[in-house]
Amino acid sequence: MRSKKTSLKIMPVKKAETFQTTLARSLRRLKNEFGACGLKLSTEDAAMTIDQIKFWAEASLLPSIVKIGGPNARNDIKQLVPLNIEGLIAPMVESPYGLENFIAAVRDFTTPMRFGRLNKHINIETVTAIKQLDDILNSPEAKFLDEITIGCSDLSGSMKRSGVDRTVLNRVVRAVKKIQSKKLPVSVGGGIQPETIDGFLEKVRPDKFNTRVVTFDVVPGQKYGQAVAEALKFEILMLEHDAGMGFITRDEEKFRIKELKKRLK
Repeated sequence: MRSKKTSLKIMPVKKAETFQTTLARSLRRLKNEFGACGLKLSTEDAAMTIDQIKFWAEASLLPSIVKIGGPNARNDIKQLVPLNIEGLIAPMVESPYGLENFIAAVRDFTTPMRFGRLNKHINIETVTAIKQLDDILNSPEAKFLDEITIGCSDLSGSMKRSGVDRTVLNRVVRAVKKIQSKKLPVSVGGGIQPETIDGFLEKVRPDKFNTRVVTFDVVPGQKYGQAVAEALKFEILMLEHDAGMGFITRDEEKFRIKELKKRLK
């Protein structure tokens, strides 16, 4: 995880104000017109710095939840807990022990009141985790969870199959039902695209879904193709902003925008 401190005054004032106005307008539209319910920030796959996360957590119109570097990423937890965030996501939880480590680490860096208020999520995103899902859900620490996300791209990768493979989809459908039977909300993410989202949601029936950054509540019968397109456009704006502020390099900006534009075609 990068730890470089970055001033929020790198971008010229007028340009920064224009960009932040555009970003706020985009976020407001996502929230009011398309049902966006949160931002998903990350020290893991997005390699965001603490300063970068702090900026978005304070500037966003939506509550922010942060994916940490692993179930026991204690330095991440220590630095993130004081910020204005709604909760933490532990990625790559593959066993009850991984969940136990995550809950113990959060306890170590929170007061009892903060521990109770902080949302605690985990990612189920490998075939190993799917096979141990019953044990994870039945472990004592599962009672502290507020939500579980199924990472479809990583799951398909761990199964050595494409993301649209029927075997992967069937695994996701069964996992969603199993988690929901425990009265836990389920979000799905990974390679979400405008042209396929509605068919995917109809088959999987999660409570939420997320692009890399934006999370949406799922309302049965509602169409989400345009919502996903708007979320991907927001992510492009976000990358342009972060490059201008010095949070990411121009090379990273260009590469990630290129990938997002592929999903918008």
